[in-house]
Amino acid sequence: MSLVSFVRGRVWTRTDPWARCLVVGLRPLSWLFRAGVGARSVVYGTGLVSPRKAPIAVVSVGNLSVGGTGKTPLTLWLARRLCGRGSRAAIVSRGYGGSSGDVTVVSGGDGPIVDAAVVGDEPVMMARSFDGVVVTARRRIDGVRRAAELGCDVAVLDDGFQHRRLARDFDIVIYDGLRGPLLPAGPMRESPRALRRADAVVLTSAAGDLPRSIGRDVPTFRMTTELTGLVESVGGEWQARSLACLAGKRVVAVVGIAHPERFYDSIHRWDATIEEVFEYPDHHPYTRADWQKVSRRSQDCDLLVTTEKDLVKLQAFPFARGKLMALRVEPSLDDEERMLALIEERIAVAD
Repeated sequence: MSLVSFVRGRVWTRTDPWARCLVVGLRPLSWLFRAGVGARSVVYGTGLVSPRKAPIAVVSVGNLSVGGTGKTPLTLWLARRLCGRGSRAAIVSRGYGGSSGDVTVVSGGDGPIVDAAVVGDEPVMMARSFDGVVVTARRRIDGVRRAAELGCDVAVLDDGFQHRRLARDFDIVIYDGLRGPLLPAGPMRESPRALRRADAVVLTSAAGDLPRSIGRDVPTFRMTTELTGLVESVGGEWQARSLACLAGKRVVAVVGIAHPERFYDSIHRWDATIEEVFEYPDHHPYTRADWQKVSRRSQDCDLLVTTEKDLVKLQAFPFARGKLMALRVEPSLDDEERMLALIEERIAVAD
């Protein structure tokens, strides 16, 4: 078990007495982290340091905790919607897990031109599903500038809420109701009080309501995720498959995401039986040994089912045709017209 998996699976969930002891031991580090977050808020909140203004409008999609709330699907959804309404939107990501330290154009609109080892799995996944520009950059301002050079007029930041150095015209924050200590004793990057900085809060199905301390002035939306189909990689090209392919099948699940419970639920809803599960850390770089192990254990099952993010990396291995499929999920907002109208109003002011 990796250190990340141990912290996520045992320490943060406090599954045993040893884990609870470790949480207590990590508390001083969480206090230091909280102090740093607070100092940064003072510096930017009082104007001691001004965020850098980008040459085009910037919309951020973020959250308060580490992983697993649906930031990337919502980023992809928003970029598509903005393009469908006449904007020239780009997706800008930090490129977590990739080796590139420079500004990298993942896609100019015709699919990915680099692989996940260079820019990370999520940018490549988005480039597979988005007919627009996708850019990664360790410094987001550089990525937004590159998007502007490519003719875009709005940048959608994937996981940008804590990136205070870049000025945003609209901040969307996904809130799943999770509370607890800040890193490293818990999964929180900021406390729920940070929602006051948001221009809109998107509540997941697990969230309940906004904390009372936030007030009711911030526009609030509800988001659910819907299973819309399957995807298979054939010769490097992704092809859609019907969800009916799952019905009644014996499945091996292969997953490298932060909170896989909803992934398993989606498989069960189609009366598929999960015979075995291979769980890996979020953004896991699959190896040949992983492929051999998964292939060997899945010989007697009908399908290997994974996520689109994992398919980006698993498609490099020679699985049998029709064996490896990825679930495709899409977010759905309860009042998307209102959300888009708020964003477009702010973008118009920025122009």
